[in-house]
Amino acid sequence: MVLLSHLSLTFYPYLHAFNGKARFEDHPIQYLIHESPFGFFFSGTSAVFIFFTISGYILSRAALKEKNINKRLFLMSLKRYPRLMIPALASCLLGYIAIKFINIQSPQLTDWINNYGDDQNHSFLGAIYSGTIDVFFLSGKSLYNPVLWTMKIELIGSFVVYFLCFNRASLKQPFLTSCIFLMTIALLLLKIIPSNLALGLISFYGGYLFSIYGQKITSSMALILISVGIYLAGAHNTSTSYTFIHFFLGDHTYKICNFISGFFIVYAVIFNDRLSTIFSGKFSVFMGKVSFSVYLIHIPILSTFGVFVFNRLYEATGMYNIAAVTSSILSILTIYFLSLFFYRSIDLKGMSLSNRLAKYIWVRSNTDTKRL
Repeated sequence: MVLLSHLSLTFYPYLHAFNGKARFEDHPIQYLIHESPFGFFFSGTSAVFIFFTISGYILSRAALKEKNINKRLFLMSLKRYPRLMIPALASCLLGYIAIKFINIQSPQLTDWINNYGDDQNHSFLGAIYSGTIDVFFLSGKSLYNPVLWTMKIELIGSFVVYFLCFNRASLKQPFLTSCIFLMTIALLLLKIIPSNLALGLISFYGGYLFSIYGQKITSSMALILISVGIYLAGAHNTSTSYTFIHFFLGDHTYKICNFISGFFIVYAVIFNDRLSTIFSGKFSVFMGKVSFSVYLIHIPILSTFGVFVFNRLYEATGMYNIAAVTSSILSILTIYFLSLFFYRSIDLKGMSLSNRLAKYIWVRSNTDTKRL
């Protein structure tokens, strides 16, 4: 979904129409899709909130197993940062290479893709700093890989979930769970934290609650929930299909609807046996394995390979749609092919290294404690 969203921002920006509506006479297909309630498949924002909600659910389920909960939480906490940092750092280095040594642009394409790498403050050390420190603990943004804005939310959200699980297992103070939720809302309303962070943390909170209180639902109920979720995921502020919602939410329609969609979609898929089975097939499992790698590497590849292919096809044919569609398809195939290498060489090894590091610290801490 994120990849399709960024392909649309590159080649067919009026599908999102963030910078104004397309006219039917100029862009009829983009206009019709934008006005329809079927924008789910290229809704990158919805995908991010789905991911946050799933993360909250999975981390909670993994932590709250029957035995050794505190040990498991300690190990999960130790390995969370390196598990996210190692592939994020690798993606920044890939972005540095794309910007510094390739940097292809096209006057026919949008500023969204052409502006990638425009900033002149790029360096090898800057890429390392961005992938290890800045995106996790400071600005939460990266010049080398814009999708890394989610990393800070993912890291903080993970530790919020760990604390909620620790409270449930050891502290057993029900009010703390409510306090964290209310504190997040208060910080958002007071504009102390940005909306993306607040909504992301609430998504993690929702995933945690799903893991504790979620109940199986019928296929009929699941169909209703996932239909509502898909509808909300396609929201755009200027889309006719969301005029009624826009009347109440105004320019917050896009973000709030995409945020809420994550809860509906995740709950429907997790707590209905039929949908769970559908999304547990080999193809879905494969997509899940490489999804993080695809997410991390797609912009450097799209901005180089994708734009290069478009330029050559457009020069050869003079036909925008043929060049755009063909380069989109080739970009998707290339990104998924390269994501297999990234997954095996970076992501898997990063997980293995973070696990060994956490176990090493655990053993050393226990050894030191026994000596004392």
